[in-house]
Amino acid sequence: MSAPAYFGGVTVVTALGIAAAMFLRPAFGHTVLQWIGLESIPQAAPSSFYTVRVAPLLEAHCTSCHGAERQKAELRLDSFAAVLRGGKHGAVVMPGAARDSSLFTRITLPVTDDRAMPPSGKTPLNKDEITVIRLWLAAGASGTLPVKAIKGAPALVVPVKMPELDLAAVRRQRAPLAHEVSRLQRRFPGVIHYDSRSSADIEVDASLKGAAFGDDDLDALVPLRDRIVSANLSGTAVTDASAPLLASMKALRVLRLMNTKTTDATVQALASSKTLKVLAVAKATPGTLAPLRQRGVRVYEDLDVR
Repeated sequence: MSAPAYFGGVTVVTALGIAAAMFLRPAFGHTVLQWIGLESIPQAAPSSFYTVRVAPLLEAHCTSCHGAERQKAELRLDSFAAVLRGGKHGAVVMPGAARDSSLFTRITLPVTDDRAMPPSGKTPLNKDEITVIRLWLAAGASGTLPVKAIKGAPALVVPVKMPELDLAAVRRQRAPLAHEVSRLQRRFPGVIHYDSRSSADIEVDASLKGAAFGDDDLDALVPLRDRIVSANLSGTAVTDASAPLLASMKALRVLRLMNTKTTDATVQALASSKTLKVLAVAKATPGTLAPLRQRGVRVYEDLDVR
C-alpha cells in the first residue's frame, strides 16, 4: 500500500471515530464543533439573570464536583457554555422545560437519595435558590435575559460577591498530606477527593467499588483519617472490624454504611464521635441508635434510605 493511501485510510478511520464519539457523546460533539469554529461558544451577559442569580448558586453548590479541577460524569457547571453543553449522559438543561432538566431534577431530590445534588454532606440548595434555577430554566435558560425580565424570583437578600480562591493558601493547607493523598488516589482511583477546591478536607466514596473494597482497604486510609469529613461505604465489604477506625476519624461528619455487614457494634463505637452529623446504616437496633439521635445526629435506616 502506498504512503498516501495509508495515511488517507488512517484519516478516514480517525474522522469516523471522532464522528461516532460526537454522535454518542453530545457534550464532546459540541466541544469539537466549538474548537474548530463551526459552532459559537455561548456567552452570558454580565448583567443577565444567569450571571447575577444562577451562576453564583452553581459556584457555591456545584463546582467543587463539576468545575475546573473535578468533573463528575464529565460535567462542568462553571461557565454558561459548559452548563448548556452537558456531560457524559447528555444535556442537563432543557431550555423552557425545568421539569425535564436533569439539573433541576437532581437538586430537588430528597437528601437521602444517592442521586441528589449536591451530595450528602454538602449544603443543599434552599427553596428560594431552587426557585431561581427553576424560573431561569422555564424562561429558556438564557444567558442574555436581564434580571428584571424574569418575574417572581425571590429577592436577592445579600449582594453576591464571589471570593477569590487563594491557591497558595490551599496548597499550604494540603501540603502535609499531599503525598499520601496522591499515593492513595492512585491506589484507589475515583475513591478519594478533596471536599472542595478551597479545602484540605477529604471525601471518601468507595460505594462503586462494592465488595472489592473491604476493611483492609479502609485501613490503608489511616494516614488521612484526621481529614476525612465524609465516607460513603455503602455496598462495600466493610465490617465491624473497621469500627475503631471509623470512630477515630475526628472530623467525620457524614457516614453511609447501607448494605454492609456492620452491626450494632459499629454504631456503639460511633457514639463517641463528636463531629458525626449524618449516619445511614443497614442493621442497628433502636436502642443502639437512640444516643446518636439524642445528640442530634440524623440517622437513616434501611427503610428510610433509598
